[in-house]
Amino acid sequence: MKKFLIAMLLLVSGLASAAALVEGENADYTRLAAPQPVANPKHVEVIEFFSYSCIHCYKLDPYIMSWAKSKPADVDFKRVQIVWGQPMEGLARFFATMNELKLVGKLNHAAFVAVMDQHINLGNPAELAPWLRTQKGVDANHFMNTFNSFGINTQLANAKQLTQAYAIQGTPSIVVNGKYEMVPADPQIMIRRLNQMIDMARKEKK
Repeated sequence: MKKFLIAMLLLVSGLASAAALVEGENADYTRLAAPQPVANPKHVEVIEFFSYSCIHCYKLDPYIMSWAKSKPADVDFKRVQIVWGQPMEGLARFFATMNELKLVGKLNHAAFVAVMDQHINLGNPAELAPWLRTQKGVDANHFMNTFNSFGINTQLANAKQLTQAYAIQGTPSIVVNGKYEMVPADPQIMIRRLNQMIDMARKEKK
């Protein structure tokens, strides 16, 4: 009898986790008012709009980064440090520099800890440079030169444009295929829903 009850509970749990996604502001996802083009129409595009100054992004980060390492081959994933006005430009510049120098794997978690736990403003060069010198394997001078380069100016402008084009109102915001924005939830639920949304977007392409 006990084994039967356990089996039934597992079945119910499995059915619940596989339940169809529901559209709506208080449901699983919403549709963007102005859908955006994707870089590769043959793939499913996932964009995470986040901020190093967002506690919910901090909590989601290990889950989304783990997911990204094993994502399907037909899924393109990118992250955008949002820019809501001039005060956030520094963090967007910092993230763009990490991307340019391929240091996201080394510095991403440490950056969240610095901003959220140690209250270091990594968008402020006066605080960023000393922090970089404490990070092993990082050339602080080269990082700061890149941070102030023309190429990073271009990436900063792109982050601003994407934040506005997608009308991002909160973080973290995960957008699938340029038209579906996930409703915030517990990190594990978010990842489960993300995989479901990818399946949904994939079927739409067929």
